[in-house]
Amino acid sequence: MESIMTMNKLLVLMVLASSSATAFELSAPSQNSTDNLVWTGHLSPDTDTMTSAILAAHIYGGTAAVPEAINPESQFVLEYCQAEAPIQLNDFSQKAVGLVDFNQKTQLHKTIDESSIVAIIDHHAIGGKPVNMSQVAAIDIRAWGSAATILADHAESLNLQLPKSVACTTLAGILSDTVVFQSSTTTQYDHTYAEKMALQAGIKDIEAFGQKMLEAKSDLSHVSAEDILTMDYKNFEFGGKKVGIGVAETLTAQQLLDRRDEFVTAMKSHKEANQLDHLFFSVTDTKNKRANLLWIDAADLSVAKLAFDGDVKEGWLYLDGVTSRKRQIGPAIQKAVETK
Repeated sequence: MESIMTMNKLLVLMVLASSSATAFELSAPSQNSTDNLVWTGHLSPDTDTMTSAILAAHIYGGTAAVPEAINPESQFVLEYCQAEAPIQLNDFSQKAVGLVDFNQKTQLHKTIDESSIVAIIDHHAIGGKPVNMSQVAAIDIRAWGSAATILADHAESLNLQLPKSVACTTLAGILSDTVVFQSSTTTQYDHTYAEKMALQAGIKDIEAFGQKMLEAKSDLSHVSAEDILTMDYKNFEFGGKKVGIGVAETLTAQQLLDRRDEFVTAMKSHKEANQLDHLFFSVTDTKNKRANLLWIDAADLSVAKLAFDGDVKEGWLYLDGVTSRKRQIGPAIQKAVETK
């Protein structure tokens, strides 16, 4: 019996040794094979997703990629920071993949095989329908305001001095996801690393940079309702139901509120085409810290009423103090869907 136990221990040690030899190392980048590695974020990439992919590729090697076209704010950031844009990759097959800024299968590009995922660096809860991996992967998930903040901490832990362009884009990722520190998701880590990135980037006025980003994000007058709906959009699975939540953060909310009929038409088409059980769209007023929530049918309205206390005006549900999909809108809708 003792010899069998000893043999079993040896087998366990051999398996662990084998696993550690092939697992991706976040604390020892030089040990990783990166020839075929790409870093990418969720569908409908936002600025945090894009900048996190850039920083992850800089720290760990590989290539920064986005699964779809970037939004106007992200384009402004690349131009302002004089940074190279990530490649837009339409086929991730045959690639080793590091995920940044998400962990949900519903937000994963259709060509990414879950067996190819080597790492996940994220700041969202593991709920709904997370990626399902049989292999060991390096995972770092923290309740910080942005994935870019977490990666900035990785860079500092590895004693890396970032190029100005990368420090600048990283600062942009932090500012974007925290809505220039106005979001309820903001932590002291976000403030601290924003200051450090600004110093490395040579940016003296963080607030002014953030304001320019908000202005770039707000001008959507030339963008169709269909594109605005999916510009900052995520699919979830709550209680077995397919739920889509789109967000447009803007300083000029009324400009979008006046286009309600356009959004209703776009949402009806999107909901049917994607066979969603529920679909919601928020025009998030970053100036007045208010979410203006839109739905299109009775089923969605019943969920919204269960999820939120707010006033309905001209077809919008006004939610004062609500600014975050991650911390406020998403969890409230998830609870309502799962308890119906």
